[in-house]
Amino acid sequence: MSQPTASDGTHTHLFLRLPPPPSHCAPTMSDTHAKQLENAHAFLKHLNALDWTPLADLMSPDFRHQYLPASIIPPDGKEDRGKEEFIGVLKYNLEIVFEKVTYLPPTDVIHGSNAVVFHLKSDGMSKSGKKYNNEYMVTFHFDGEKIVKLNEFVDSKYSSAYFTALRAESAPVA
Repeated sequence: MSQPTASDGTHTHLFLRLPPPPSHCAPTMSDTHAKQLENAHAFLKHLNALDWTPLADLMSPDFRHQYLPASIIPPDGKEDRGKEEFIGVLKYNLEIVFEKVTYLPPTDVIHGSNAVVFHLKSDGMSKSGKKYNNEYMVTFHFDGEKIVKLNEFVDSKYSSAYFTALRAESAPVA
């Protein structure tokens, strides 16, 4: 194929300005959308490290936590709590009840509009030496880059049996 020539006999170059590819061909993630996914992963990182201040910084002031499914009643009887209460429960469980709990990397991640869902497991040990391996579906809801709500679905059969046995260990003998 010969190159186009100008009227003076020199070669010219053709530059075609192509339109951008359709959005369905080249998916991109907005900065905010990408930051939401990053913050969901950071939440687990700070939780594993017991870094309460950076964990709290990821949450909005009006943050809400909901413990699910409704068929399981948390030990304190509260299914819904605010930011400070939620951090207090985390501190109590992860510093007093358990020797160590590690939230493992998610095995499934779903990232949608202002929401990130993780399927994950934990590996831990209570202070009394009882192994703890729970399973979770955690939904992070966002407003911008801040987590405004966290829905925590636990393995209800496992959780009920585990914490019933743990309470029985520490119950006074009559």
